[in-house]
Amino acid sequence: MNIFCDATTNTFLHGNFTYFVLLMAGLVVIFILVGFIIQQKKTREIMERELAHLASIEGKDVEYELIIQAMKLATWHIDLETMEIVFDNDYREEQGLFSPKPDTRMMQVYEIVHPDDRETIKTQIKDLIEGRTDLVNAQFRMMQTNDKYYWEEIYCTVAERDDEGKPAVIVGTSMCIEDRKKKERELINARKHAEESDRLKSAFISNISHEVRTPLNAIIGFTDIMPMVTDEQERANLMSIVKENNSKLLRIFEDMMNISKIEAKDENQKLNIEKFNLVALMEQCVAKCSNNNTNPNIDIEFISKETSVEVNTDRERVEYIVRHFVENAMKFTTQGSITAGLSVTSSNRLRLWVTDTGIGIDKEHHDLIFERFYKVDSFVQGAGLGLAVCRSFALSLGGDVDFESEPGKGSSFWLEIPNDVTKAN
Repeated sequence: MNIFCDATTNTFLHGNFTYFVLLMAGLVVIFILVGFIIQQKKTREIMERELAHLASIEGKDVEYELIIQAMKLATWHIDLETMEIVFDNDYREEQGLFSPKPDTRMMQVYEIVHPDDRETIKTQIKDLIEGRTDLVNAQFRMMQTNDKYYWEEIYCTVAERDDEGKPAVIVGTSMCIEDRKKKERELINARKHAEESDRLKSAFISNISHEVRTPLNAIIGFTDIMPMVTDEQERANLMSIVKENNSKLLRIFEDMMNISKIEAKDENQKLNIEKFNLVALMEQCVAKCSNNNTNPNIDIEFISKETSVEVNTDRERVEYIVRHFVENAMKFTTQGSITAGLSVTSSNRLRLWVTDTGIGIDKEHHDLIFERFYKVDSFVQGAGLGLAVCRSFALSLGGDVDFESEPGKGSSFWLEIPNDVTKAN
């Protein structure tokens, strides 16, 4: 009986132990599976994050490239160990700009920088390499492939450093700013022109009172004296002086009215086109000026190979220009001759010219001679408007005015208009 019980007990214990072992083995397998599943999930999450990060980087690279393309930039880097510069992208649209060939070193780049800018840009790059600055923004001129210079602007900074913390790679961008510089120059010139115009207007206002008062005083003074003069010859002389000053006063106001209409772009100031003989008109202008000449040391004449040149244009404007050229020559010529003439240029344009042997014009005045309110000699009578009116009238006729002059030898002014002036209008 005891033997039977012991056998039964052993069998039971052995069965329970086997069950326990199997249970523990099952639990181990379950734990292993759960751990594997968790690990797989973590791995998947890590991979998803990495893929998302890579996609984000790729998207940013695309955005970055679109930005530099839209801004028309070139991107580049410099290996500071070899000092080689390499362009990574170049979206500049202008032709003939600098673009380094393989194995191009910075010393070669400096050689094509404008001499006036070379040391400045070398110093700025050196300061970046040696850590005295973190960013370089510079504008300088570089030589194009056609040996002309253009303006370029760069931004650059340190992108990589070595184990010692020293700069190893510099990255940067380049942009052609030639158009911007051109606009800057235009604005500077416009400002200078405006400042000069203001100065000339101020000078004109202070001068015009004198210019008007001088002939006006002569008119008033001599008309007051005239009733007391009994001698007919003397009265005739006084009347001649009054008429002369009256004409001067009228011309001053005429110039003022013309220039004000030109500045206001008066639409009522239209051309009065008519057919007339240009040779006859010039002969009449020269004859009138010669009759008014009081200097016996000056010979005034008109010469032309042509006896008749029929044109269709504004007679009054042509007459104004020719008369003003001759009268100006009379102001600045004390002896010698004043000659007017008509010729046809090689480009088939009519040239009406007036040449004198007067004092001439210094070169410093050449660029301003046709500007409004400008006077070469402030002591010579005139408001400084006549030549400006001449130029405006010439342009309205489809032509232009110009001159040549040498101090001490005289001047030559001319008007050029197309042969077919009607078509030019």
